[in-house]
Amino acid sequence: MRTEDAEEALWPEHVAALEAFAVVSSQWRIEPRFGAPTRWLGLDHAAVKAGLSLAGIEVTPDLWADIRQIEQGAKEALNGD
Repeated sequence: MRTEDAEEALWPEHVAALEAFAVVSSQWRIEPRFGAPTRWLGLDHAAVKAGLSLAGIEVTPDLWADIRQIEQGAKEALNGD
């Protein structure tokens, strides 16, 4: 999703969290399971911290809470919960 599209589809106060999540969205911890679907455990928080820092994104407690909410929703969707 392009930033311009996100700005139109989201409330302005949520755009920064979505953009930050997109930066680190490849940093998942997973549990591969033979004969069963992969289980998505959550983001690797050390990798997320490094990725956001390298992207020049300052993480406030509020932004971190928003990223964690997105992570939880994504984890539920990925795991089919």
